[in-house]
Amino acid sequence: MEVPTRDLPLFPLNIVLFPRMPLPLHIFEPRYQEMITRCLRERIGFGVLLIQDGVEVGGPAAPVTVGTVARIISADELDDGRMNILTMGVVRFRLLKTHDAHSYLSGDIETWEDEMGDTRSLPKLTKSAHRAYIQYVAELSELMDKADRPSQIVAPLDPQILSYTIASNMQIPNEDKQKLLEIESVEERLSRELDILEAEQSFLQRVKLMCESFARDDIDTFSKN
Repeated sequence: MEVPTRDLPLFPLNIVLFPRMPLPLHIFEPRYQEMITRCLRERIGFGVLLIQDGVEVGGPAAPVTVGTVARIISADELDDGRMNILTMGVVRFRLLKTHDAHSYLSGDIETWEDEMGDTRSLPKLTKSAHRAYIQYVAELSELMDKADRPSQIVAPLDPQILSYTIASNMQIPNEDKQKLLEIESVEERLSRELDILEAEQSFLQRVKLMCESFARDDIDTFSKN
């Protein structure tokens, strides 16, 4: 797959895509059917950008200027022209200029690789972030129905991939995820994520205590009746 730096197809969405993270999409608008057809024909990726202003379906949408190039892993075309595609984030990019030569948005970009940051502190930070993320997922799962709980919690040990995994899966607003995407180094991103995870864990523990308190009150009320 090639990543053209000129006239890259762009897909503004209400989601933040990170490198190495999967993104399934259902393509039903004609303009994006045209875009995906071009990507498949020319074997190129497309840019995913968070919508800053506007709507995802129908009218125009103004995106942010930092996004992630997506590679199409598989594409299934349905009888009515709609498509189900599976994509994977490849690399971050900065949007330099937009074009309106197509029915969809396109633009000139420059790819943006991560810096690693302070490699001396990175191993310890990675271990702490990995442990905090596993605990976060476990505590979040306790508040979900048993049918929705993961059978096993797995997280990568590679610091860069771990930083993308945490950012992609944390239950935080897209605006906060976008800030994580735009952080220059892996070390800084993991450090910020560790702060967020610790705050989220405190919140989840308070929610758990409230749920347990409500459950006890319901039992007491039922037993009195």
